[in-house]
Amino acid sequence: MRLERLAYDKMKIFLTYEDLEERGISTDKTWTDVPVIDDMFQDMIAEASQELDFDAEGPVVVEVFSIPAQGVVVIVTKTEDLLDDIEEPVLEWQLSNAQNDPILFQFDNIEHVIQMSKTLSSLDIHEGKLYSFEGLYFFHFHENDVSHLEKTTLVSIMREFGERANVTTYQIEEYGNVIMESMAVQQMCAHFS
Repeated sequence: MRLERLAYDKMKIFLTYEDLEERGISTDKTWTDVPVIDDMFQDMIAEASQELDFDAEGPVVVEVFSIPAQGVVVIVTKTEDLLDDIEEPVLEWQLSNAQNDPILFQFDNIEHVIQMSKTLSSLDIHEGKLYSFEGLYFFHFHENDVSHLEKTTLVSIMREFGERANVTTYQIEEYGNVIMESMAVQQMCAHFS
């Protein structure tokens, strides 16, 4: 579980699927078990609140965004709204599972990015964005960038050269440096072939 304070009244929690499994959430069916989810999120929010010095007393809004093959991002916002006749905090669920979620991998050095780009280019893939962040390189695809190739094939190739990113695309876009805004595979091959 990774934590980030976004504002005085907002925090972000990132959970990998392994983190969720450790907390007893391992199947889609479990997500329909509201008491289990409610208990898990209240415990998680209490733990995160202590670590970030975030006052989660009173009503909060919890937004949950699923990021396929990476995990779940939880945004917790303390609200000022007074809820009549409610003695316990209320969690408002907004689950989102976008169809065009990104594919994000990290690489230790640029040589791995170059080799991966050459392999992808040979399969007629030219899209993608390239970022640097905290001494690593991050390659970012949207699924619609590679519609002519199965996602599993793309992920397999990227795994040969790097590993799944341990940060979210939100963090990369906010704090990372853009090296190549678009057509990164094509640009890498043009510059390093």
